Amino acid sequence: MVIMTGSLLFLAVGCLLGRYELKKWDIYETKGWWLLNMGIFLAAVPGGYLMGQYGYHILKILRYWLILGSLVFLGILDHKKRIIPNRILVVLLGVRTLLLAVECLVFPEVWVELFLSSMTGFLGGGMLFFITSRVMKNGIGMGDVKLIAVLGYYLGFQVLMSDMVISLLLTVVGGLTSLLIQKKSLRSELPFAPFVAAGTMITILLGC
Repeated sequence: MVIMTGSLLFLAVGCLLGRYELKKWDIYETKGWWLLNMGIFLAAVPGGYLMGQYGYHILKILRYWLILGSLVFLGILDHKKRIIPNRILVVLLGVRTLLLAVECLVFPEVWVELFLSSMTGFLGGGMLFFITSRVMKNGIGMGDVKLIAVLGYYLGFQVLMSDMVISLLLTVVGGLTSLLIQKKSLRSELPFAPFVAAGTMITILLGC
């Protein structure tokens, strides 16, 4: 009952806030609006049900809802404007820090594991993609590096690695599709955030 109520609340607030943010960033259009709604719906309803079946605590579900909703919006924004705003990432960092503090208070017996998981995800994910960005100078931007660091803060390092495997596979498929169907060149840049959003959605829905 709690998860069902939370799902409906997250769906309503997410759609309204998403509409506001799309207009704020001047990227509001029917296609993007419906894509945003679909992503939030998947996270809220099927996602809420599956996470309940996996036995996740409501705090963990809330954490996953927040990052999924944010990623759906950032994916659309990155696709339209090729930007991942620092201010949104800073807000996500602050919210996760508050949630982590609450989780540590609610589960004092495992607070060390919770803290280490979050920090290794944040630092490990960020450093891994920073090194990758130095090697692939035209492939990964600093916005992507910071996004992965924040994502690791929410997911933890182990789940982040599963997520990245799926996200990178989706990126490869997306790149090949662009080459074959849209006739883009190998030098064409693909926004990474949409694939991260899709990969994270799959990872969480599968309970990886």
